[in-house]
Amino acid sequence: MSKKLFSEEEIAAFRSSPYVESVSDRSLVFTPEFKEKCHTMYQQGIPMKKILEDHGGKVWATSRLG
Repeated sequence: MSKKLFSEEEIAAFRSSPYVESVSDRSLVFTPEFKEKCHTMYQQGIPMKKILEDHGGKVWATSRLG
């Protein structure tokens, strides 16, 4: 587990996403629907970073998720 915490900016951006169920400075929980969508796309060969960029914009790509 990473010791880097999400910044207040990242938390605010994550909270505004329809794909996020909950977020804190230490964790991010995606909605079940988004998890299923990610899994399907990943199985089709799409890299996780690309999936996150396409569905979350720059904040996901530049956070510790990217």
